[in-house]
Amino acid sequence: MFIFFVFILFIAIAIFCLTQQKYTKATLFMLLMGFSYLIVVSCIITYMSKDAYYYYSLDDYFGIKQALQNQLMFLPVSRFALIRMFTLFTVMFLYTGLCSAIYFAFNLSLKRGKLLITLLAIPCILQVVLYDPSFYAYMYYKLYPDYMTVQGFVSAYESIHAITFLINTLYIAAGIIFFIYALYDAPKVRQIRSNMFMIFISYISVQITYYYMNYWAPDILIKVSKAVHFIRFKPINLVGNPSIYTLLPYIAGFCLLVSLYSIYKYARIQNSIKNQESVISHNIDSALLTSRVFSHYIKNELLAIMAQTEFLESMCEKSPAVIEEIRVIEQRCQKVYDRLDAVHQKNLKSKIELEPVFLDELLDKLLNDMSMELKYINVNYAKLQRRLVIMADPYYFSQAVENILSNAVDALEFVPEKSRQMDIAINLKNKWVELVIQDNGSGIAEENLIHIFQPFYSSKPTATNWGMGLSICHTIITAHGGKISVKSKKGEGSSFHIIMPLLSTDSNERR
Repeated sequence: MFIFFVFILFIAIAIFCLTQQKYTKATLFMLLMGFSYLIVVSCIITYMSKDAYYYYSLDDYFGIKQALQNQLMFLPVSRFALIRMFTLFTVMFLYTGLCSAIYFAFNLSLKRGKLLITLLAIPCILQVVLYDPSFYAYMYYKLYPDYMTVQGFVSAYESIHAITFLINTLYIAAGIIFFIYALYDAPKVRQIRSNMFMIFISYISVQITYYYMNYWAPDILIKVSKAVHFIRFKPINLVGNPSIYTLLPYIAGFCLLVSLYSIYKYARIQNSIKNQESVISHNIDSALLTSRVFSHYIKNELLAIMAQTEFLESMCEKSPAVIEEIRVIEQRCQKVYDRLDAVHQKNLKSKIELEPVFLDELLDKLLNDMSMELKYINVNYAKLQRRLVIMADPYYFSQAVENILSNAVDALEFVPEKSRQMDIAINLKNKWVELVIQDNGSGIAEENLIHIFQPFYSSKPTATNWGMGLSICHTIITAHGGKISVKSKKGEGSSFHIIMPLLSTDSNERR
């Protein structure tokens, strides 16, 4: 039968995930939730197979044929044991489902985590005891008739069931709410969010199918008679259309297998991020992008070298300055060589490779590399106390930011040297990081703003500008799952805003 096939397959894949150590506390609890769900369904089917009330209708509910039902009927497992297993794994499903949602939603400390899961376990343990058939029979024999009537005892348990029903419903509702929050609060990195969304859909589906079939559980499934020391087993009353129950194992099985795959992928990403070893590859039009980067960079460097040599010619009589300018030319030539080598290596990959990157370290290195270009500009770079981690390809992302900085340098060319200002700021907005690069240069005319990210568009002569820089920036940033926009006013300056998904923060203060 399908449910038993899913059961075996689920256990096999779960064991593989555990042996590969691709799990977190959240995913471990979710694996236990899926395992508990399969046990609960198996207990229901086996219990109903042993109940003559369902002998001719079990096929309508779960598609179980007579031959298999007969085998289940004679399994050497008592209905007492089935009820105990059913109760235990029912509360385990509720408990592990809520715990997995909590650990997906919140980053709890070890002490708080232990305290919380202990408190949540108390109602579950009480239910395992209260709904145990032996405990129920013992209390009935103990209290009736000296302390309570039959109706009084039954009413007391009905009140207990009303309370536990409310608690269990709250467990499911709270788990769904926490999971919605976890999805909202997850890093806006596309791969992480897509896996989180798959896990969320699977989680919701399993919870809904469970609640439809098993909302009343756990409950007392026996009736005791003290006079004749007789215990009668009650049938499980499944509500709704029997054909729905035929589909439930398939729906739940599919969702559980999807969640297993998503859990494995999510845990793999989370563990590798924790170890600072994560690399997420994106296919990108590398031939086109790299050739554009190559052409744009060579063009900029050649123009810069030409400008330096022209300036050098006018300073031939001043030897110290000539030497300094010659050294600048040498540095630029070396930089061109290094970049060409890097471009060549990138051509071999045809991918951008996202990895955890400290944004401040990337900017520090980039500003240091561009120190000569920024020599005559007052750069105001306010660093945050918290270190922000993004998923980025260091090469391509640096290229995008460098293009924007180079544009700002060009825009400041005709601003008096003492008035040249460039402001670099990092803003944290919910789960996004905003990098703002602002200058007080010539600015961009309003009619040109809507075109600046288009390939080969430029308001400058094509002899000096090919209109590729901002197009390349847009391609790179969007390939990272980010966004780029610009605000500008002619004659007042421009500000470029790069918004990237935040992966994590490091609250350690800078040394």
